[in-house]
Amino acid sequence: MGWKNIKSLFIVEDDKKNINKEKEVPKSKPKTKEEEGNSIVKSNTTKNTTNTSPTKIEAEKGEVKSQFVEHLLEAIDAHNMEGIDYLEFKNTLQSFSKMPMDENLKFESAITAVKSMGGSVQKILDSADYYLQILAKEESSFMNAVKRGKEQKVDGELKRAESLKKARQEKLKQIKQLENEIQEMTKDINSVSEKVMADQAKIDTKRNHFYASYEFVVNQIKRDISAVKKITGPKKEDNKTDKKA
Repeated sequence: MGWKNIKSLFIVEDDKKNINKEKEVPKSKPKTKEEEGNSIVKSNTTKNTTNTSPTKIEAEKGEVKSQFVEHLLEAIDAHNMEGIDYLEFKNTLQSFSKMPMDENLKFESAITAVKSMGGSVQKILDSADYYLQILAKEESSFMNAVKRGKEQKVDGELKRAESLKKARQEKLKQIKQLENEIQEMTKDINSVSEKVMADQAKIDTKRNHFYASYEFVVNQIKRDISAVKKITGPKKEDNKTDKKA
């Protein structure tokens, strides 16, 4: 099954409306007079030191994002099993989506169709579990990338910010002679702190969007598995065994 076909199994027209492209992290807003009162440097001996604190930047709430959904589905496509498996079942099930029948009948019809093509319920369940494992590996890979990004950007910048703060305190003791230098360092601290929060917000936003997209795909598979198991549970199999006996 081709990439476009796999993509269409999980992203239908109604879903496209809910899948947004990544939003830009909002720019810092100018501080109010009250906020400006909470200065980084509080000193009665200087009048010209810039004391505004960096604006707090928070991560966005997780949303289903097309870039992550497509990435996850590409991983499934790259590991597409041969033969009639869950993806063919999903494709068959989708063909019944607009038909006037209840959910159970749709699943039963899809299962019957898959069996007629040489597939089996066990192959559907086994392959669905296999694709969930592929998605789990993508999650692990993504989280490792998030960890590396945090170590490279956030942690390093936080150490730099702390170092600047300590140096600033030393310069404040010589404030009359080093006033201009203190002003520049304060600006640097604000800039670094804003960059730290912006980088953290971007990383957290990507993480949140990934998990929303991850759950979007995983829940579809799990929901389908649950429905298949409900329809083809042990009771039906037991009845068949009893009749043979």
